[in-house]
Amino acid sequence: MNGIVFNAGASAFTITAPPLLTLTLSGVGITNSSGTMQNFVTTINGSGGEGAIVFNNTATAGSMTTFTNTGSAFSGVFGGFTQFNNTSTAGSGAFINNGGTVSGAFGGFTAFNSSATAGSGTFTNNGAGVASSTSGGSTGFFNTSTAGNGTFTNNGGTTVSGAFGGTTGFNNGSTAGSGTFTSNPGTVSGAFGGITDFLDTSTAGSGTFTNNGTGVSGAGGGFTRFFGTSTAGSGTFTNNGGTVSSTTGRGNTVFFGTSTADNGNFTNNAGTVVGALGGRTQFSESSTAGNATLIANGGLGSGGTIQFFGSSTGGTARMEVFNNGAGTAGNLDISFHDAPGVTTGSIEGSGAVFLGAFNLTVGNNNLTTTFSGVIQDGGLNGGTGGSLTKMGNGKLTLSMASTYTGGTTITKGTLLVTNQTGSGTGTGAVQVNKGTLGGTGKITGAVTVGTGTSSGAILLPGKSATNPGTLTINGALTFNSLSTYKCVLKRSVVKASKATALGVTINSSSSFTFVDNGSGTLTVGTVFTVINNTSANTIFCTFSNLADGSVFTSNGNNFQASYTGGNGNDLTLTVVP
Repeated sequence: MNGIVFNAGASAFTITAPPLLTLTLSGVGITNSSGTMQNFVTTINGSGGEGAIVFNNTATAGSMTTFTNTGSAFSGVFGGFTQFNNTSTAGSGAFINNGGTVSGAFGGFTAFNSSATAGSGTFTNNGAGVASSTSGGSTGFFNTSTAGNGTFTNNGGTTVSGAFGGTTGFNNGSTAGSGTFTSNPGTVSGAFGGITDFLDTSTAGSGTFTNNGTGVSGAGGGFTRFFGTSTAGSGTFTNNGGTVSSTTGRGNTVFFGTSTADNGNFTNNAGTVVGALGGRTQFSESSTAGNATLIANGGLGSGGTIQFFGSSTGGTARMEVFNNGAGTAGNLDISFHDAPGVTTGSIEGSGAVFLGAFNLTVGNNNLTTTFSGVIQDGGLNGGTGGSLTKMGNGKLTLSMASTYTGGTTITKGTLLVTNQTGSGTGTGAVQVNKGTLGGTGKITGAVTVGTGTSSGAILLPGKSATNPGTLTINGALTFNSLSTYKCVLKRSVVKASKATALGVTINSSSSFTFVDNGSGTLTVGTVFTVINNTSANTIFCTFSNLADGSVFTSNGNNFQASYTGGNGNDLTLTVVP
């Protein structure tokens, strides 16, 4: 059939595709000038016969049209369906795919093949009810078809435990385009939430996805899932927490296989009441966070969470976790991961990071960020001995005390510690292989600058090369060969960098660099303590370019070095004539 035309003023009609019969539209499709909603229904029977409406070539479903695909009432039998092939389009039609009504029955569905598009259509995939293990209604995209800018709602299962929710599925190389997708939770305990799935090489495009948490204890939340080599594209994803205390029922986005979050934006919101789970983004198997931005917010219930399992990777993603001032903080949790741990772009915010027994490496995106939350061992999978590694050209500032126990390593870039209580780097040792350790905070463990075999490791107390301060180390401080102690003088406030440590060892070939900022002549006799050694022992050895008693000149002033200054065991610089 070429098409169906509803002329101006025409009455409302209901056109039914009965079992075993297909209404095929291969020309213009449907033209509705009546100003009245026109209805199309596909039905089924118990012998496996489905009614169908099929659009071929460039046919369109038109406007002010509603298509209802009936769910099956027979186990093992498919529901009625509407199908788009070639370059046909759903226009601005409304499509309702109902769930099956008995156990093992399939729901009604709408399918897009070839290069067909959902246009600006509205699609409602209803969850199953009445019986357990019953499929919900679905919309499926195949080949290179696209969701266009359609609106899709996947409702959760209803009425009985075990009922499945409605689904939207993308297969092959299909794309979500700029569509809007909402997956709602089940409405009774044990019922599953609605789902949007991406398989094969499909992509979320620039779509908007909302996965809602449940308001019913024991019901499942909405899901978006990625399998195979599918990608989140530049989509926007919101995973909402539950609204009732429950061990299930949060909104989820989950990655499997080698799928990627790509350049997507993911927001995971906390549960809205005490005991409600927070929304979650989870990476499993060999999936990757890509170059995504992932946000986990805190709230009254459990905070939103970002989780890594298996051999998944953090890519160059930006991890933002927040406390939000009340309840449980949003968090990043790598405690389920395989050894040795996760490498990602950056961390920032005021939330929590759980390391379990593994290493978190940050800095892969070279950004400059501040983390004011707590980095700690443990997490949902427990574990102790978690560690932190700073890589990349950016700067990470740790402004609060942390409690992880496995130590800290700097391989590149800058790590600033600015906490005022506790230890900014947990309880373990700090190793600077390359890059800079600085700040005005406190460190509990021993600090070693340099590997002894290569240059590029720097200790710079203070916040920058123009802003000196005191870095307090409650353990021993060791400068290995080829390492550098960079001391900054700010003449305007008569202040120099100072490292306080419990014992100081300076190995051969380590060097001292003096950065003199500002102008003006300093008063003769002014003393700057640049290493405050709180141990009873003297400083072991000297910097290769700063002998004990030596004098150097900078900006018109002479400075004399002493390794027995202060209480007799500090490194001081005294302004001399």
